[in-house]
Amino acid sequence: MKKKLIGFSVAGALLLGSAGVYASSNSKTLEVFYNVKDIKINQVSKMPENKPFTYNGTTYVPLRFISEQLGSPVEWDSANQTINIGKTSEKSAFYPGRDLDYMNFQSSGSYTDSTYKYSFGKDTISNNIGNDYNNYITLSVTSNSGEEWSLLEFPLNGQFSTFKTSLALTERSKSMSNEVKLEVYLDEKLLETYSISAGDMPQDIELKLKGANKIGFKLVRKDGGSFAQVGLFDAKFYK
Repeated sequence: MKKKLIGFSVAGALLLGSAGVYASSNSKTLEVFYNVKDIKINQVSKMPENKPFTYNGTTYVPLRFISEQLGSPVEWDSANQTINIGKTSEKSAFYPGRDLDYMNFQSSGSYTDSTYKYSFGKDTISNNIGNDYNNYITLSVTSNSGEEWSLLEFPLNGQFSTFKTSLALTERSKSMSNEVKLEVYLDEKLLETYSISAGDMPQDIELKLKGANKIGFKLVRKDGGSFAQVGLFDAKFYK
């Protein structure tokens, strides 16, 4: 077993590989052990250029090496001091909750049950097949015996050409009763209608916005039923 003393700043570099995070001050010397002879990924031997080491019972391996070997690129966001693994936000896209805020919400039910939410990079929510997102819009209707709807609108001001998202029930509503419909409006004119039932797979949506001034998402249920919530996952606009 090889033992070596290394600086704390070097240990930080090994954790990320070429992503490069270093401790600039208050450095100290650590006693580490180079006792990892092999790493197998899907039964194939692979070793990073920067050798793994053990410190205080924990083995440290370059994060970039492991992530990329598993098919998930890693990126260091220096502006936000954040490590991104896998899919990241598109630099050319505009996101509700980061770049756009809503302009209007209305519903036929009580405000506490017929609700909306949108988020970017904060809370995480799952769709009906267990995929997690921290970029989404949700609309809900409460449990009721009659017709219900919820409407959420965003201003576009003629600046956007395309909207993309994945439409699905949320984890909370994956076993809901009765069908719901999502109606999409551009400047209060109906553009598309999507029917959603329990057991439906998520569907990718791409809408042309035609220089519209606003877009509206209206969740409608005609025949009543249990609480229902749909999500527009990875929702983004393009100019």
